[in-house]
Amino acid sequence: MRNTALKRLSLTLSFVFGVFLFSAVAQNRDADNILNAQFDVRIGGVGPKGTVIIEMRIIANTLEEAHECAQRDAVAVCLLRGLPASTKTRPKPAIVKESVIEADESYFIDFLSIPKSKRVVGKYGRYVQKSWETDVRELDYGVDAIIKVQVLYDNLVQYMQDKGFAEKPQETVAGKYLKPVIMVVPADVYCTEMDFVQKWEDETGKVQTIPDYNIFGREDSRDLRLVTSSLNEIFASRGFETISLEFLLKSLNLENDENAMVGDGYGLSGTVKESPLDRIKRTANVDYIVDLDFALYEIDDYRYVAFNMRAVDPCSNAVEIAHAYGDGHPSRVATVNTLLEEAVINYVDDFCDKIQSHYKKMETDGHRITVKIKKTDKSKFDFQRSKFDYEGKQTKLCDIIYYWLQDNTIDNNPTRNITPNVLTFNQVMIPMITLNKKGAVRRLDSNEYVTQLQEFLLDNYNIESTIYMRGPGEAWLIL
Repeated sequence: MRNTALKRLSLTLSFVFGVFLFSAVAQNRDADNILNAQFDVRIGGVGPKGTVIIEMRIIANTLEEAHECAQRDAVAVCLLRGLPASTKTRPKPAIVKESVIEADESYFIDFLSIPKSKRVVGKYGRYVQKSWETDVRELDYGVDAIIKVQVLYDNLVQYMQDKGFAEKPQETVAGKYLKPVIMVVPADVYCTEMDFVQKWEDETGKVQTIPDYNIFGREDSRDLRLVTSSLNEIFASRGFETISLEFLLKSLNLENDENAMVGDGYGLSGTVKESPLDRIKRTANVDYIVDLDFALYEIDDYRYVAFNMRAVDPCSNAVEIAHAYGDGHPSRVATVNTLLEEAVINYVDDFCDKIQSHYKKMETDGHRITVKIKKTDKSKFDFQRSKFDYEGKQTKLCDIIYYWLQDNTIDNNPTRNITPNVLTFNQVMIPMITLNKKGAVRRLDSNEYVTQLQEFLLDNYNIESTIYMRGPGEAWLIL
């Protein structure tokens, strides 16, 4: 009898506790208290560009009600709390600051109110793409559900910015007019495995084995063509300008080969050679090279793609900016480019964010290049013995050039190395942009930058010279 009474008491307390818990959760999500609510939230995956997937735990009377609460709470989390980090995403701060919410409390309570009628869509509902449950546990008093919600995050941010509740990012002049330029190229290891290589003789006469990019017309390059096209589309959708390696090569092949890059026409004996990749980089004038290695694997009737890609700055001795690798989901029918897209999608936003962050840093810190001043054996100038008037004082030519570079770089501190025939200036940080004669903003590249030095030497000291572009990040001025 006593045991029966204890069981009844235990059941009664459990029921009361359950009702109390449910009431507390429900009260926590009433419209009047939503601004102070606590949420059980996690990142539920990586969504398409402009969206976030949030995983909510909801206790409600019905599953339908749980979905409505999850959608409203997911939007509330984005607005009021911010999003936590996950293994594949960075944390995001609250879209609206607490002081703004306090000043316009009634607006946000109304915006996050769940309509009493099922025929009416809540204002927050415009920023929800969909929701779906991943786990549901039946309770005596309702359901305990894990629900994922795909929030139209960028649209929500834009709306709050337009309403004046969220701050708009300050855009730099370069960021307003210029986009990072990206070109996807197959990695050396991929080209070697596919036998996409050629022999090339460097400046010392040594034979080098290098990737052969003139392979897009071959039958066995079909997968590479599909994959690079897909990546170009992905990067373009993320706000980058892309250059197709395939079409760039077609354009270059229409030109006559450069038999003598720098030769008799420049007053030099012999020629200066560059690798095919250097020529591609120089011609394309890209900000970043995305080095791609991928492989297609088959297991029974299924296929999947494994990839490894890294973004490098070709003007900074191929400094790695971003790196991503992973495997895709197996499929029986998907094409190789679709398999790659599915493999890359979970990593591409973080990959692009790192590139954008590096590009934004260059807007303020400058773009690093190398400048070399050379002379021919017929030149009458000597870098250390030739002196000219500079600000009322006889100054060595090597110092005059160094002072000009100091005055025309962002950090005023290029490093230099002096030999009898070559002046080498590294860490030359040049501005990203310049203005044309009509005041329009445009990109400043290393060729135009060194042209300014060339004009300075000609106008002030009657020193004639020729410019040779060794690559996108290295320019030679030959006296």
